[in-house]
Amino acid sequence: MLRLRGAVQHYAWGDRFALPEMLDITADGRPWAEIWYGTHPRGPAHIDDSVHLPAPTYLSDEVGDLPFIVKLLAAAQPLSLQTHPSTAQAVRGFAREQAAGIPLDAAHRVYADERAKPEMVIALDSFEALCGFASREVALQQCADAGATGLAALVTQHGVAHAARTVLMGSVLAGTELARVATPSPAMTQLMEHHDDPRAVVALLMHHVRLHPGEALFLDSGTVHAYLHGVALEVQGSSDNVMRAAFTDKHVDLDEFFAIARLDDATSAGALVPTERVSPTTTAYRCNAPFSVMRHELNGTFALTATSQHTIVVCTSGSVGPLTRGAAAYVAAGESIALEGTATLYTVSA
Repeated sequence: MLRLRGAVQHYAWGDRFALPEMLDITADGRPWAEIWYGTHPRGPAHIDDSVHLPAPTYLSDEVGDLPFIVKLLAAAQPLSLQTHPSTAQAVRGFAREQAAGIPLDAAHRVYADERAKPEMVIALDSFEALCGFASREVALQQCADAGATGLAALVTQHGVAHAARTVLMGSVLAGTELARVATPSPAMTQLMEHHDDPRAVVALLMHHVRLHPGEALFLDSGTVHAYLHGVALEVQGSSDNVMRAAFTDKHVDLDEFFAIARLDDATSAGALVPTERVSPTTTAYRCNAPFSVMRHELNGTFALTATSQHTIVVCTSGSVGPLTRGAAAYVAAGESIALEGTATLYTVSA
């Protein structure tokens, strides 16, 4: 078992206290948005035992490239409205930007790699997100509740997808009937608190999902989403491909966003990931993800024999063996471990 030291990402939307508190370290005044436990070059994890060596040892030096990243995420304010590509879309987009000579670290680079970025987000406390577009009926009801008569008329005439595209184009939205809302919804209010942007009305066309601890969402390629607030464990394909549409200071490419986004997916988006109790202490998350995620509620011994090529264990509460809250470890295929303690652990395998 290799204990890991994650890569910290200090994005502007991050919480200043939640992740330092989880790691039992002193907050340094910066926003702590994410801690990455993976091998992606934009945030590679180190092996914790190497901190006293002359040069840190990356996890990738020992195990190669992982097909997933495990993240601890703490949002104090809404993230951008965004989506992610499929593998085929990522391969094409990456090749196009390479051919155009756009540096990998350029601010306007959209495709960081050639991989898809399916992701599961699991609430560690109360967690809120906008996830996928609502059906016509639900969108009209949400517009009616908010007194958004102009947006309701657009949905009635042309449907949710057309209304979403019109709102996100946004160039003539401010001050129009389309942007007038008598009673903003809670999700709209959260967006407007941090962004002076009339495109916040797009929240009335989407699912506003509130997760309780342990509940999860799965976002496949093309699903439009914006995390609003809370602390979560996020598992995703080992990719940093993000197409942003609004509510960010980072690069926005609406053409690429619209090429990837599913604007009329009102079937499963926003639905909780089904779970299955597979033992008295273990719950499995069941969905069409390219990785396996399980939650373990422990009071005693935790025994694991890794049957997948790669497994990462993350402790999110309590402590078990050398793993305290916020700590993670890598377990190789065929390796067996036995740890003692009272804790909540998540295991991610592929």
